[in-house]
Amino acid sequence: MTRKYQLDWLRVLAFALLIPFHVGMLYVSWAYPLKSPRLIPGLEWGMLLLTPWRMALVFVISGVASRHLIGKLGAGRFAADRLRRLLPVILVGMLVINAPQSWVEAVAHGTTHLGFLDYWPSYLKKPRWDHLWFLAYLLPYGLLFALAWKLRAKTPSVALAWLLLAPAVWLAATGMLADKVWPRTDALVNDWGQHLKWLGLFGFGAAVAMRADFWDWILRRRRLLLAVAIVLGTALLADHALWLRGALKPPLDWTSYDILSGLFGWAALLAICGYAARYLNRPSALLSYANTAILPVYVLHQPILIAAAWLLFPHALPLPLEAALLAAVTAILSVGIYHLMIRPFGVMRLLFGLK
Repeated sequence: MTRKYQLDWLRVLAFALLIPFHVGMLYVSWAYPLKSPRLIPGLEWGMLLLTPWRMALVFVISGVASRHLIGKLGAGRFAADRLRRLLPVILVGMLVINAPQSWVEAVAHGTTHLGFLDYWPSYLKKPRWDHLWFLAYLLPYGLLFALAWKLRAKTPSVALAWLLLAPAVWLAATGMLADKVWPRTDALVNDWGQHLKWLGLFGFGAAVAMRADFWDWILRRRRLLLAVAIVLGTALLADHALWLRGALKPPLDWTSYDILSGLFGWAALLAICGYAARYLNRPSALLSYANTAILPVYVLHQPILIAAAWLLFPHALPLPLEAALLAAVTAILSVGIYHLMIRPFGVMRLLFGLK
């Protein structure tokens, strides 16, 4: 099959969306390493419509890309490529890139009065991957995929209807499991609800990568999928409104959200892929540059954002200006560091997961 350039665009856009999304996380009540002293609860309504599909899309695209890559390389070379590309950047991110963020958090919360260089050795005793949890999960998923590919028997034939509908049920079911049975930890171990969700979506991406009928169906039915997503998204917001009013009693207060979130997330993901296939399925020089830049930018962006927010919050600028400055500073510094300090140098490219 020919390359699906729309998935390259969606991967870039999904990761680029992390910067405004994480800026928003500074201003809502949801857990995040640093919080603005001036929260904006109304932002949660918009972020509720992003959360159900944003990371799901990234894992599906990762599964699609892995299926194409393993078909070229074979299981052994694919596993070696995953280790070479992902392990160095995870280690660099944990040991170096995330250390300033941890220090800023500790200073902001009053748990240390040390300077950064004095704090760093204590951080290295228990480094964190924080926002890099995605890479820490993607690496073992890729290695498991390589093992399954090596041991595979005849690939079973799956009806198109199952590929279109089953992931919606999967998202809803794993959402409920993560909510009440296996709470999310992002710690790799004891995070079974999240593993079921993300590994399932990764596997789904691998399963549909070579299914021309799947990609053709979502392209032709993109308007229908968008309409379904709008209806389910509206229902999700209505459910949130009822929850805020205390009108939903247990267990409906959490099961209704998990079900609607799973159904909406999948419908939105399919609609986005359908419209991307129509309008974004073309290469460009910008896409080539962004496709390479996005991994280092993803690694760099959150520590830069946290440090910038810590420095900017005391000035109490007008909130729209403050948020816009944080997004701009984070994007400019992340891309600038990539372009000037990572892209030209072979060793730096290796450390940040690039060819």
